Amino acid sequence: MRKMKKLTTLLAVLLFATLQCAFAQSTIFGSVVDAKTGSGIPGASVIVKGTIIGGTTNSSGNFAIMNVPNDATLQISFVGDKTVEIEVENQTRFSVKLEPDVQLLGEVTVTADRNQGETVTTAMGIERNPLTLPYAVSVISGDAIRSSGEIFFPRALVGRVPNYLIMGEIPIPYSMRRGFPCPYLIVLDGVPINRDTVEDFIMGLNPEIIESVTVLRGSSTATILYGSGTGCGVIVITLKKR
Repeated sequence: MRKMKKLTTLLAVLLFATLQCAFAQSTIFGSVVDAKTGSGIPGASVIVKGTIIGGTTNSSGNFAIMNVPNDATLQISFVGDKTVEIEVENQTRFSVKLEPDVQLLGEVTVTADRNQGETVTTAMGIERNPLTLPYAVSVISGDAIRSSGEIFFPRALVGRVPNYLIMGEIPIPYSMRRGFPCPYLIVLDGVPINRDTVEDFIMGLNPEIIESVTVLRGSSTATILYGSGTGCGVIVITLKKR
């Protein structure tokens, strides 16, 4: 009988210790650098996969994130680079090297940076040269989305848009603003999608019919174009013309 009690007590202690380890949380620190030059990458997204915990790197490429579970997976991304995933495994300091994704670099257009001959569709349905627009724009072609092999289009934008992340099994797109996730407004052919129906919309949208996806960044401009509630940015989806 005593042996049974001792065994029960031992099992209880082991279970308690296991639960403590499983739910233990830490503050982690680290840096994100260019794999080729070793220079810090400012504005890289560092997120605990599947959660809203995370932030972006500072001007030197450094980051600090609180309340990170010891069994979590970190997801580090930056526009034009390959996304990296790292198991925390009770570590508190990380040095992450990001390498360019040649395929992505050929697919993304960011205003004032490249491809002056490209055009984007504005809120009024007018095609404009992105260099003439007063806000930041990323354009991803429908072909690039389909070549990613993703069923849900928000996943195809990871690594292609600065300060962009997704959360949930049905991936909802967010921008990172001051270290916190902020949901994008989604607009389909000029019509804003109600936030209460975003998941159903994402599930029902077939990537095969997408002509392009334009991501607008800049709260004041988004408000002017689409009204209030767009301070996090806008994702404009243009469908193929029949």
